[in-house]
Amino acid sequence: MFGLFRKYLIMPNLYVDLPRMLDWNSRLCSWRGAVGADANAHVFTNQALNTIWNPPSRSWRSCQTLWSKPNHFDIISKCIVFSHPAQDLTTENDIYITDPPYGDAVKYEEITEFFIAWLRKNPPPEFARWTWDSRRALAIKGEGEGFRSGMIAAYRKMAEKMPDNGIQVLMFTHQSGNIWSDMSNIIWASGLQVTAAWYVVTETDSALRQGANVTGTVMLVLRKRTKQLETFRDDLGWEIQEAVKEQVESLLRLDRTVREQRSEGLYTDADLQMAGYAAALKVLTAYSGIDGKDMVTESEAPRIPGKKTFVDELIDFAVQTAVQFLVPAGFDKSEWQKLAAVERFYLKMADMEHQGMKTLDNYQNFAKAFKVHHFDQLMSDKSKANAARLKLSTEFKSSLMSGNAEIAPTPLRALLYAMYEITKEIDTEDVLLHLMQNCTNYLQVKPLIIKMADFLAEKRQNLKTTKAFRPDLESSAARIMAEAMRNQRV
Repeated sequence: MFGLFRKYLIMPNLYVDLPRMLDWNSRLCSWRGAVGADANAHVFTNQALNTIWNPPSRSWRSCQTLWSKPNHFDIISKCIVFSHPAQDLTTENDIYITDPPYGDAVKYEEITEFFIAWLRKNPPPEFARWTWDSRRALAIKGEGEGFRSGMIAAYRKMAEKMPDNGIQVLMFTHQSGNIWSDMSNIIWASGLQVTAAWYVVTETDSALRQGANVTGTVMLVLRKRTKQLETFRDDLGWEIQEAVKEQVESLLRLDRTVREQRSEGLYTDADLQMAGYAAALKVLTAYSGIDGKDMVTESEAPRIPGKKTFVDELIDFAVQTAVQFLVPAGFDKSEWQKLAAVERFYLKMADMEHQGMKTLDNYQNFAKAFKVHHFDQLMSDKSKANAARLKLSTEFKSSLMSGNAEIAPTPLRALLYAMYEITKEIDTEDVLLHLMQNCTNYLQVKPLIIKMADFLAEKRQNLKTTKAFRPDLESSAARIMAEAMRNQRV
């Protein structure tokens, strides 16, 4: 079909539309269950080129909806496009807008090569002088020293080719603390500082984006660091705490407002965690010296495998500060702070599982943020990279009730054992007696245990049930324990 209509592609506006047609009508498209013109999904539903044995095909009539009208491409101003590495900049610009690679999270060169294979064949005169190549060799990729040094060289050159009142807008999306630490080093070493950070929702939920995914992008506004400010880590801690608190609480207020209007919020916990990173960068990069250390020198120093850098420690502090404000609905902040770190981790992840979170790296990130050293003890033996979950009380049974396990001395562990006994149909009075024996200071912490039982009863309901995974029994056991403790006479 493309050969039949190649004569129409001499029009530049139609040539621009050709990639859209390729994306929605090729043998790499899959079915998505709809009827008619929307029956097929596009090629890049993910980052792989998936071979389909029975691909759908659009008729020419339905393909016409993919073409834009010529007046959609009115030229409103003249511009000059240069395609070259940022390190080769020769002209000064007032504004730079960049969307850098995220430590190999997106392989842009592979995506563009699919379209280049078609577009390089007999382009119209307007595109004849374009270089039809993905510039794969020039791509800044990876998470090691090559990635950092390449990014530093690019942003340092842009800073040099920018007036003192110029700005850079940097779009960044990543949940890894290590990548954010690298970004801090890049900004410091480039002579820039973050002066504003905006979190913008850019994604919508779909069948392909379920769970606790990042739904937006952080927009960092960078300016030249013209002042040589110095501070100490103790003072910096208070500044970071205030900045992260202000950023996270402002997003939570907005989220609550939206929730009231349409019964669903804007932000996930992963979004708020990223917003906390951005707020921390705003504070950190304002200083050229911390604890007597020159931050440009510190930022350029190569990483030593297995050893945390000074910047890593500062980012870790920012993460822990952000996590303090991620209090699940159902708990007051004062109640949440009374819980042990391992209890907060277990309950928080139960909340995220209720939202549909399945990836193991989220558990790792939150365990690090909550300072839970052996979170693997709390994970199901059947956990996989993209299908991880916590153990239920029926999987804990009587394990981790004593010894050096982080969860062993906590009221939550005593509650989980009581819930397990309920599923074994042990008399409720006996279960309450065992709970009092297993929980130190039972009477003082009883209201908090009831709160945890109510929370688990809610978060374990309406989850997908399998033969090996019965969250419905967990929810029922937690509800029985909550009511039994409320009616208990001591």
